[in-house]
Amino acid sequence: MSGKSQKKSNVMDETTISLFEQGSTSDTRKTYIIFGVGRGGTTMVAGVAKLCGLDIGEDLPINLEDNDFNLAVLKKKGISQPVVHIINVLAQRNQSKDIWGWKFPRAIAYLPLIREHLVNPHLILVSRDPIATATREILSGTPKMDAIELVLRLQLRNMELVKQWEAPTLIVSYERSIQRPEQFITDMCGFLGVERPVDTADIRAFMQPGEYKVI
Repeated sequence: MSGKSQKKSNVMDETTISLFEQGSTSDTRKTYIIFGVGRGGTTMVAGVAKLCGLDIGEDLPINLEDNDFNLAVLKKKGISQPVVHIINVLAQRNQSKDIWGWKFPRAIAYLPLIREHLVNPHLILVSRDPIATATREILSGTPKMDAIELVLRLQLRNMELVKQWEAPTLIVSYERSIQRPEQFITDMCGFLGVERPVDTADIRAFMQPGEYKVI
């Protein structure tokens, strides 16, 4: 297996690249993890996935991050062993759900530790221009070079995990998806194995930068 599939003839029109996806759309049990880096476009991607029908949790905050998988929230709650907590939550979700997932930009911090507890993991890795991603750190006082290098190291670490796991993966270009929303919606639905909605107006509206809201 080559590890990748090309879905469209013109690579310049791609919003995503799929890897290791052979046969995955017919699987009856799947766990989707949406990750990337902070300020890297994961909220937009998670919103599209949710609006296309993926169960990523209930009563989610505006950033669409399930508190049971959010390290910062778990720390604030005083949970001393967050990975153990996540593993316990995985056991509960695996028992009650066949196809589901969650979004946490920095999931790479714990994904290697929970791999054996994931049922048929499917990765959705979001990639964004490192300059845009590093802006918040730069504005907070981090030297420009340090901030950009940090983003690049995190992106490389994410790609290394994709390479090691060889799990079905959708790599999403945030910039191209914003430019070609209809194509991205098609790509996302294909990866989720669901029928593409006929009316995509709500999804396209959600994708507009600055328009993310509780859904």
